[in-house]
Amino acid sequence: MKKLLVIAAAALSALSAQAANFSFSGQLVYNTDVVQIDFSIAQAGNVTLWTDSWQSGLNFDPVLGLFNGGTQALLQVIDDNDGSIADAGYFDSGALLSNLAAGSYRLTLGAADNEAVGPSLADGFALGGSTPIKLVDWNQSTYNMNANDQKGGIWQLHLTGVEQAAVVPEPAHWALLVAGLLMLGTRLRARESRS
Repeated sequence: MKKLLVIAAAALSALSAQAANFSFSGQLVYNTDVVQIDFSIAQAGNVTLWTDSWQSGLNFDPVLGLFNGGTQALLQVIDDNDGSIADAGYFDSGALLSNLAAGSYRLTLGAADNEAVGPSLADGFALGGSTPIKLVDWNQSTYNMNANDQKGGIWQLHLTGVEQAAVVPEPAHWALLVAGLLMLGTRLRARESRS
């Protein structure tokens, strides 16, 4: 019986460590917005990541930044498709990261003019100190004035070959969550004092 349990536990851990595919999407509003996504891989392997944001000029031209999840050191800026991703659009970002080391990583996604500016995530992004401009009013450097393109804010990101991945909540989302929990706690306390 013990042997059977050990084999079942080993099989379950092998299944949980298998690579999977993830897709995320959302909406950028300003040219200074940056989405952050954490992912991890249990063993060295190939990881593919690409955006489907440009949409033939309907939305913005995206750029990705790949950071070490622990040290927050910038590993790579990925602007446009390196040619390995057939599904990525002309201005979409995409790369096949061959034999990426096991560990945790943070991926950032923003408009191409707002790429990481230093060797660390703490160094920020090119447009970080500027006044935010709504994407519908902003002309990105790859903007085609004859087509009046790249005014949408829809983003999509696809990852393959990773074990876990999740969008990092923005500070505003945390504040809203804390406020909601405080309100819930106050209501529960008031209900208890009435009974």
